[in-house]
Amino acid sequence: MLMITTSHSGSQRLVFSRYALLIGASATSAIAAALWRDGWQSSQSLWNGVISLLALALAAEVTAVKWEVGSATFSMAFIPLLAGTFLFPSVWAMLIGGASHAFVGSILRKKSWDRVLFNSSKEILAVGAASMVFQSLGGHPTLSEFHVARLGILAAGLAYSSVDSLFGGYAVSLLEGYGFARTWSRMYGGTIIYDVFAVPIPALLAYLYVRWQLLGVVYLTAPLFIVRHIYLQNLRLEQSTRELLELMVKNIEARDPYTSGHSQRVSEYARALAKEAGIPSRQVEQIATAALLHDVGKTYEEYGPLLRKEGGLTAEERTLLQSHPVRSAELVTTISSFRGSVEQAVRYHHENFDGTGYPEGLAGDEIPIGARVIMVADTLDAMTTDRPYRSALSFDRVLEEVTKYSGKQFDPRLAEIVVRSPAIRRLVAMQTNSVLAADQLRGGLAHHAHSIGRVRAAVRG
Repeated sequence: MLMITTSHSGSQRLVFSRYALLIGASATSAIAAALWRDGWQSSQSLWNGVISLLALALAAEVTAVKWEVGSATFSMAFIPLLAGTFLFPSVWAMLIGGASHAFVGSILRKKSWDRVLFNSSKEILAVGAASMVFQSLGGHPTLSEFHVARLGILAAGLAYSSVDSLFGGYAVSLLEGYGFARTWSRMYGGTIIYDVFAVPIPALLAYLYVRWQLLGVVYLTAPLFIVRHIYLQNLRLEQSTRELLELMVKNIEARDPYTSGHSQRVSEYARALAKEAGIPSRQVEQIATAALLHDVGKTYEEYGPLLRKEGGLTAEERTLLQSHPVRSAELVTTISSFRGSVEQAVRYHHENFDGTGYPEGLAGDEIPIGARVIMVADTLDAMTTDRPYRSALSFDRVLEEVTKYSGKQFDPRLAEIVVRSPAIRRLVAMQTNSVLAADQLRGGLAHHAHSIGRVRAAVRG
């Protein structure tokens, strides 16, 4: 389950606020329709069940885990919320979803009104859709006896996931400025099988509550929170590893004022370019890691004098310097998890698209996509920073060079993204401190949106 959390630019905020109001109005209508259809039902056992699942939903929301796509947070709250559709009348199940998000967002996390409204309303609609589908396919929500309506349970889970992902994905696309299709694919494209296999868990929670009440909730949720703790520890370990790599690279580059921060900037460029190209999230992070380590082989002493030399290199010196991608790749493979795509991206990041690069003279799609991305990112940073042999280029000159060498040095599809993508142009403009570029960005966002979508599809293909 997704929840929107962070703030964005004024125009994006205004569009999102209007979207939140629309979703809020739809949720209010859905609750009114459920009350008109089912009436208001209340009993001691119903209140006990509602309080139990509401408490569990609140606990899941408080312990939600940050996701890698923009401003999204995912939690296990879908388990008690979906279980509520199997136990309670629709209106109660919907109110649990809305109340849990409203409380956490407004009281604990102190989010803006539009984010609180959107998250709570989206949950009301998702739970309402699941409840309607469950009951229409033979399911009967009750606290006295659990009815195993297999088709209804499965369809309810898919209905919940569909509404949650469609509304949530569109919200993230508004806030992050990405197209809806690409945003949805990156966030949910690989979760369909997971959603199908996860549906029995809320059903099991509903059964356990009917059988043993609060004790049944404990039987199921305790192991789930243990698994969540293990997963969170793994995320923290990955973050610590990333920070150690950045510290190592920063220490290496500190010896040379011209390359200080180079690899981190290249990694930032590479991550942004890979995202804009529509590359899957996991591969994006592998490319970013490869970009961070792409020059690690230059730590060997024989490269030092070449990197500090202010004049041109001799043929012999140039040959020696061209061996650094292979030396870098060899160092990278000392970490077993980097063997494969990360190592290949490092090894071939100086291969030109037309086959004139090194170390092996690969061309076109023979070059791994990660290496093609790093080639562009590496060159962007080289052009926008001062070097011993020349000063940094202006923003306009950078774009001219990218266009000039498209199809020669650079993958033409990636080059077009650099020229047309607002996100990449913004990074380049920040590096070159170009006021003119910032003005061009503000005027060109809508004009370039269609072209970027076309190029992204070509890169993925």
